[in-house]
Amino acid sequence: MKNIVISGTPGCGKTSVAKEISNLIKAKIMSLNELAISDEFSFEYDEERKTYIVDFEIFLPYILDKIEDIKQENPPYLIIESHFSDIIPERFIDYVFILRCDPDELFRRLEIKNFDREKINENIQAEILGNCANYFIQKRIKAPIYEIDTTNTNIEAVAQIIVEIIFENNNGENFKIGKVDWLEKLFKEDRLNEFFD
Repeated sequence: MKNIVISGTPGCGKTSVAKEISNLIKAKIMSLNELAISDEFSFEYDEERKTYIVDFEIFLPYILDKIEDIKQENPPYLIIESHFSDIIPERFIDYVFILRCDPDELFRRLEIKNFDREKINENIQAEILGNCANYFIQKRIKAPIYEIDTTNTNIEAVAQIIVEIIFENNNGENFKIGKVDWLEKLFKEDRLNEFFD
């Protein structure tokens, strides 16, 4: 079983892309966010930040057991998706795909999802700084890491890019990590102060 990890800031399309890939290659999907707030766990909810606080010391062993259980079912692929999927140890990672989105488009998407203004700002700042990409870079994993800009690309096309990289032994040169840089873009546009106090 090959494990495909999909990460990215909320609003970049992880869940939708994972479902589309699953339809294309009959992969199993594990959503860490869904598992974290399921009945299996009762983590504290941070009212101020409007998010659940996950105790990874408890949660990670549970996730690794679930991966092993799925492996016994012998599916060809498992997609693990979450904005905190960097918690997965390297031995369980075959590919990493980080979905990115232009801050202006991300703002629009998060408004549609009814995120409050503070949560939108927090997520846009994380996207500008490339937090999800940086977490994997810091791990120095050997598995290939790719970044895909979903700003003007539909879900089906993003899923197709991922499938082609995996199945066609495509080196994904156009999607190697480091190609997306919102910080530089906004700096050149003299717009950083719109997103950071």
